Amino acid sequence: MNCSACGAQLPAGVAYCPNCGTPTPAYYAPSGTAPNNPPVSSSPETIPPPYTNYGSQPYGTQSPYDAPPPPPNPYNTPASSSYASSTIPQYTPPPVSPPPTAPKPSGNRTGLIIGLVALVLILIVGGVFALVRAGSNGTTTSVPPAQATGTAQANASATAVAAVTATAQAQVSATAAVNAANPNPYTPGQGQLALKDPLTDNSQGYKWIVSNESDGTCAFTGGSYNVSTPKTQFFFLCAAEATDFSNFAFEIQAKVVQGDCAGVVFRADTNKGKMYFYEVCQDGTYDFSRYLDYSGNNVKVLAGGSSAAIVTGLNQRNTLGVVAQGSTLTIYVNKQKITSVTDSLFTHGQIGVFADATNKPTEVAFNNAKVWTY
Repeated sequence: MNCSACGAQLPAGVAYCPNCGTPTPAYYAPSGTAPNNPPVSSSPETIPPPYTNYGSQPYGTQSPYDAPPPPPNPYNTPASSSYASSTIPQYTPPPVSPPPTAPKPSGNRTGLIIGLVALVLILIVGGVFALVRAGSNGTTTSVPPAQATGTAQANASATAVAAVTATAQAQVSATAAVNAANPNPYTPGQGQLALKDPLTDNSQGYKWIVSNESDGTCAFTGGSYNVSTPKTQFFFLCAAEATDFSNFAFEIQAKVVQGDCAGVVFRADTNKGKMYFYEVCQDGTYDFSRYLDYSGNNVKVLAGGSSAAIVTGLNQRNTLGVVAQGSTLTIYVNKQKITSVTDSLFTHGQIGVFADATNKPTEVAFNNAKVWTY
């Protein structure tokens, strides 16, 4: 007998076609025995549902409309199957080789690069130095570039130091020579000469005032710095605006051309009229005072009188001297001490000169100003 579905030869008594699994006439026979489980197909595909050939298959006692029993599980191997004792081989993956290990560095590349750069720089410097030497001397040198550069720098530094040292020594020598030629006669061996001005012009940079006013005149004329005033009971002041001294010795030569008195101011603020005021007159008298303003109302007389050291008369030269050290103020005439006082109100300021017309118009010629600072 053949299968009604696939036409394969059916063995006797089988309930399903061993080829396609279709129920056979034996499946529907009323034998009361359970049909055999269909054989497992070697194909991995799903077994199709049972197919009934109604034209060739008798129904027997079973109604064709009764729902057939569920098909057997195709994955249950029948007892008679030749595959029941077969063993499914297990998949074993091939061994995996570990990734290759990165090769270890053979050395410090950073140090190698720095060394190469340093070598290149040395070669470049050496080449430039050799070219310079060859261009200047027409010959080459066997001195290593680094040594040559170091030698050149050392020579340059030594030259610079020698030049500075020589300049400093020259300045010291010049200062010593000036001080030796202009010793301080008021405190011998002390102080440095800070100002020396013959007062023949205004070229020394101390900015002596030059003016011509109704109250008086400050002018360089006839080889002197001349100060004059036509007003009596009045003094006319001309200051060196670019000066500012604290502890010092100051001297200047004064000659009364006409009139009454010649004088100097020191530690002065000439804009406000604050100053120490010292004068000698051609009649042999002197005055030493402190001014707080120009009104004449705030004047303190520190010393005054007459001195035999004063050369009297017109056109007679007198050298006025002042030493200010802290609060001790000492006045001189012709390098002779007149008196010393103590006053600490003014500590520094300008120097200047004036003409004082006590009784009649006065003109004074000044020369050879000097200042030694302490």
